[in-house]
Amino acid sequence: MSFRIVEPTEEDTTAPVVTAALAGDRDGDGNYVGTVTATLRATDAESGVATIEYALDDAAFTAYTNPIVVTAVGMHMLHFRATDVAGNTSAEQMAHFTVVAPPEQDDTPPTVAATITGERDADGAYVGAATVTVTATDAGSGVASVEYALDTGGWTAYAGPVTVRTPGAHTLRYRATDTAGNAAAEQSSTFTVVADGTDACPGSDTRDTVIIDGDDTGVANADTGDGCTINDLIDEHADYPGHADFVRHVEAVTTALVTAGTLTKRQQGAIVRAAARSDVGA
Repeated sequence: MSFRIVEPTEEDTTAPVVTAALAGDRDGDGNYVGTVTATLRATDAESGVATIEYALDDAAFTAYTNPIVVTAVGMHMLHFRATDVAGNTSAEQMAHFTVVAPPEQDDTPPTVAATITGERDADGAYVGAATVTVTATDAGSGVASVEYALDTGGWTAYAGPVTVRTPGAHTLRYRATDTAGNAAAEQSSTFTVVADGTDACPGSDTRDTVIIDGDDTGVANADTGDGCTINDLIDEHADYPGHADFVRHVEAVTTALVTAGTLTKRQQGAIVRAAARSDVGA
């Protein structure tokens, strides 16, 4: 008979190491929005991990088999521990977290309205100028943008009240979009502006379109509200120190007309480009 004597196995007296990892979307205060998932892990370098257990809030300990998903709104305490094959149990560990309800989905577009102010005559027309103020509110995600379009002009970001001085009937369309992407239905306000009886430019240049040094921009030569047309304000026949001075003058005039709602940005660009191409002031 033969046999072999070996060293006795050293007794395992060390408990496992157990940890918890929490995952989920968090708000600015560190709370988990809607749901949180807790994943438990344990390691034991000697006899090996036998079991992992957890207890959520006031519940009894139960065996951990899969990540724990918590959706109940409120403050929570997760208790957890692990036991190895040798029967050593780790000290009870804890993880504290709070779940808050997710925000309600915003599917309601903003509320948008316009008011018109100015001096009015007996027929209800605005004398000299009409100022349109657009307001938008959104109780959900908040207003992202407000836009307006005057008459046949394109949509423009609304930055403040729009003053219209050009005599005639006008329509101002407006709309708003919230942060969630909901767009309010397009609305419009119609009004009429009449001249205030003064003519700042007798003998006006009344050509149908804005023309600079023979270059037809195709932009309507509108009356700006005081008897002066756009061509009158550009005044291509005045004396300028140089060509650059004339172009700067045109830029200043058309910027004011854009602010007043007489021109769109695109129309301004066409006029300024024509001024730059001209020989006025050269």
